[in-house]
Amino acid sequence: MAVQLHAITFDCVDPQALARFWAAALGQDVDPSDYPGIVTIGMGQGNPFYVFQKLDALPSGRNRAHPDFSTDDYERDCARLVGLGASVVAEVKENGIRFTTFTDPEGNKFDLTDE
Repeated sequence: MAVQLHAITFDCVDPQALARFWAAALGQDVDPSDYPGIVTIGMGQGNPFYVFQKLDALPSGRNRAHPDFSTDDYERDCARLVGLGASVVAEVKENGIRFTTFTDPEGNKFDLTDE
């Protein structure tokens, strides 16, 4: 059996607030949670789903991994993400690929491409 993407997990200070950001960005709802410090989006709807877990001491430095997302309306969704609180880190066009690197409200990096 091959490895499959199961979940994307964000270590964060405020799981509820970060889950609300990502739920709005992805057009989904925040799941109800029975676990203190853990909030999810898309649990039980197949893989991947998103997990936001509270850590009292976040590691400093750059992300060791980040999610990539695609869209059919690149300009609209770039503007929408910024309106939700994302920050643009870089806009890249190379080798026929266009993507924007963002950070979410807690500084986690992610990319959006039109591919």
